[in-house]
Amino acid sequence: MKHALTFFCSLAVTFACSFNPAPPTAPAPDSVPVTSAPLDVDSATPEFGPIPTYTLLYISATMHIETKSDSWPRDVDAFLTFLEATTSAGMRWSIGADVGWLENGTRAAEIIQRASAMGVQWDVHAHKAEDRARAAYLLSQYGVKPTSVVSGMMIDEFDGLFQPLTYQGYTWAPQVVWGGVYCVGHRPGCDDTSISLYRPTSSAEYTTHNPDGALIRVGNTDHQLATVENLLLQIAGHEYSDVPVMSFTIMVEPETLQIVNSEDGLDELLVFVEKVRQNPAVRFGTIEEAAFAWDNAGSVPIQIP
Repeated sequence: MKHALTFFCSLAVTFACSFNPAPPTAPAPDSVPVTSAPLDVDSATPEFGPIPTYTLLYISATMHIETKSDSWPRDVDAFLTFLEATTSAGMRWSIGADVGWLENGTRAAEIIQRASAMGVQWDVHAHKAEDRARAAYLLSQYGVKPTSVVSGMMIDEFDGLFQPLTYQGYTWAPQVVWGGVYCVGHRPGCDDTSISLYRPTSSAEYTTHNPDGALIRVGNTDHQLATVENLLLQIAGHEYSDVPVMSFTIMVEPETLQIVNSEDGLDELLVFVEKVRQNPAVRFGTIEEAAFAWDNAGSVPIQIP
């Protein structure tokens, strides 16, 4: 009996010493959700590379405030409210101002400075060659730096823009031409309505692309919302897949705050912006920003009459 008890005790001790409790098990990580939807590579924004693999459409917005007072903002407060609402929605504006308004316009300094604080840029707009440097100078006197965009130009004046222009010691150098007209008065056939980005060769060969040209031409377009929406459908169908960057400009009359040749105003613009802002092809940028984006993306020329 004594031997049996000794054996039992020894067995109990051996079992107790050989038992090591297992370490606590770490909680299983949360499962990673898996989606069966394939990645839409056409809508995925590239994370690197200077040139995208699909066409980007830069949508710019502009107004021209002419020397004659019938084109001046009728209601300055409404004008500024319009700019604030559309800019807050995402639009990018650059406004061309001629010297008559810059010197004599109602609350011109206030408009320029308050609009600039919103992010609005100011282009050099003049219908006389001698007024271009003067317009740039006047903008600088209001405390803003004019863009390198010239508008209001006759095509036969193009060759005169190859050199910097100076007025009262202020020097301004154009780099971008918006449009270019064939005749005065906005008569049929005078105005440019093309969708274009290229470098014109000269006044005589204005539609011929010169890769080494000094100035970038941005086409005026017809400014209509229906046209840009149709263009986006064409881009979605890869109609311009060999062109990295295109441009379209919406133009609004400063006195009516409606798109030219249209009754579309603030409400229609806000609906349009909300509709297209999620489109992966759309970028909102000024005329100058569109031109520089085109240049940075390889300068592939595009001209759609």
